[in-house]
Amino acid sequence: MSSITRIEIPIPFPIKSVNMYFIDDSIPTLIDAGFHTEEGLNLVKKALEEKGAHFPDIKRVLLTHGHLDHVGLAGKIQESSGAEIFIHPRDRDKCIWNIETYAEKKKAPFLRFFQEGGLPENVIKTIAEQMDVRFKSFFPGDFNVMELHGGDHIAFDDFTLEVIPCPGHTRGSVCFFDRENRRFFSGDHLLEKITSNPVVELENRENGTGYKSLSRYLESLDLTERLDIKEVLPGHGVLFQEYRKRIREIKKHHRTRQEEILRVVQSHSDGNGGMNLFTITMRVFPELRAWDIFLGMSETVGHLEILEEKGFISSSMVNEQRLYRPEN
Repeated sequence: MSSITRIEIPIPFPIKSVNMYFIDDSIPTLIDAGFHTEEGLNLVKKALEEKGAHFPDIKRVLLTHGHLDHVGLAGKIQESSGAEIFIHPRDRDKCIWNIETYAEKKKAPFLRFFQEGGLPENVIKTIAEQMDVRFKSFFPGDFNVMELHGGDHIAFDDFTLEVIPCPGHTRGSVCFFDRENRRFFSGDHLLEKITSNPVVELENRENGTGYKSLSRYLESLDLTERLDIKEVLPGHGVLFQEYRKRIREIKKHHRTRQEEILRVVQSHSDGNGGMNLFTITMRVFPELRAWDIFLGMSETVGHLEILEEKGFISSSMVNEQRLYRPEN
């Protein structure tokens, strides 16, 4: 009989830890691959040993999305066991790229986003330095992946997981749903104590795909709310049951935040064409520093996009910055 074990791995970020799940099955499987540090590696090895398993036993890794804290040990696992690693194709390039060759290319859209958003040069420099450290310290290394698609079914001895696309936190975020037992592996799409950040997709933003992270995230929450779930197994935090209550809380949070951002634009817009993204973000999140400023800008721009679609505000480029102003 298959069993599921949550393995909690510490990470050096405010969220403190990330989950991966070991499914003890005739095809031993991990859902997500943790964070790439020696401490994390040793912790996972110990947790598997307590279940009578070892790294070489792992034959399959299912990734909910491509962020570093969820894919970090994938390369080590594949190197040890030859495991097949699956991810949605829209998140493939978040974790599969050569750090030596493409680090500067990866940073470029961020730097353009910061400049368009009006960040001071000293803040851009600080964030760029943090990105370099993250790439060099935590990048998981190269590994081969296979693709997951919405509607795919992954068989286990006692149940089947269905791949549910939930774009928003990333464009390629997926969840895994055991419909028979009503278990829902939610990655970062749905967390009990934390409101997941629909991170702006800078490559898609520059390519003009029309993808808007927050809008898609809210649509994905609507989809999730319609599912019949008994237990959520999240990417951070402990298992929980009251998922519809949590979804209502998240939606309320975003409605409140959107109203706050609209008030900022309406109250502080000046005669120079409007306010830039950085100014709006710091009015809403005055405590943010360094990398967290990007996360704040990411959430803020999502709300600004929705407000502009609704006709409450408008924006335009002025001197290489995008400025936002209220519509009367």
